[in-house]
Amino acid sequence: MTIADRIQTLRKSKGMSQEELADAAGVSRQAVSKWESEQSVPDLDKVIILSDIFDVTTDYLLKGIEPVETNDHLTMADVVDRKILNEKNSTRAKSIFKWVLIVLGAFIAIDLISMIIYFIINGFPA
Repeated sequence: MTIADRIQTLRKSKGMSQEELADAAGVSRQAVSKWESEQSVPDLDKVIILSDIFDVTTDYLLKGIEPVETNDHLTMADVVDRKILNEKNSTRAKSIFKWVLIVLGAFIAIDLISMIIYFIINGFPA
């Protein structure tokens, strides 16, 4: 899709005529017609005005890049806080895992020692 196609599509989706768009953008109807027929492109200041009229980004008008919507407006402090929290949680998880392995190893060691003592006292089965 070209800039001409995007201008025409946006204009029609707003229910505007070329004349109404021209009035809103401060240009002639012929200028809008030329934009939509790819005979010319709007100047940069007109692209900004068109983005306001159509409530889209200039990136969308010029390149067709859809804006990425996000409801998460993080500050740098929030990002740093999350990183620190993730590191603390990771360290905590590693520590818990280490202690689980130590306890499991201790149980296995006690079981092996008790089996050895049993076999020393009672002898090995024949």
